[in-house]
Amino acid sequence: MNDAHGAAYLPQMILRDALIPELLGEDKGAIGYWAGKSLARRFPIGNPTDAAIFFEQVGFGTLTLNKQTAQMTQWQLSGDPVRLRLKTIGDADFTLEAGFLAEMMAQQLGVVTEAELVETGRKLKDHAVTFAVYTDPEDVIPEYDAPEPLKLVKPAEATDEPEK
Repeated sequence: MNDAHGAAYLPQMILRDALIPELLGEDKGAIGYWAGKSLARRFPIGNPTDAAIFFEQVGFGTLTLNKQTAQMTQWQLSGDPVRLRLKTIGDADFTLEAGFLAEMMAQQLGVVTEAELVETGRKLKDHAVTFAVYTDPEDVIPEYDAPEPLKLVKPAEATDEPEK
């Protein structure tokens, strides 16, 4: 690692992009997606703002809601962790994040969801990834009981007033 910004992400990158793929082999994508869904069940998120905070706090990167329709929500993940993984690992896998987003949306909406990595624009492809989360408003989860959202420690809001 010759990138000073990457030092903080080195442990995560070693686990996610070196050790886990070695252990899981060809199943890494499917297991990563399942693991992301499992994490979302353990750490339920109540809204897109909290999702962005959570993704930043766990070191996934900067999550941005790009577009939302009745049947699809598009998210972009960027920032140093994503840029470094894309630069360092030729085939960096983001199925963990995709699974997390799918389950998070299922919890928030109470309908079946699936997520996939989609083409990121040419200008952003070296430092961002894009996910589409598909929902079917007709495919309601039977006897669904929404979990209590995780209470996040939120960053202090920046103000223009000097501290006293």
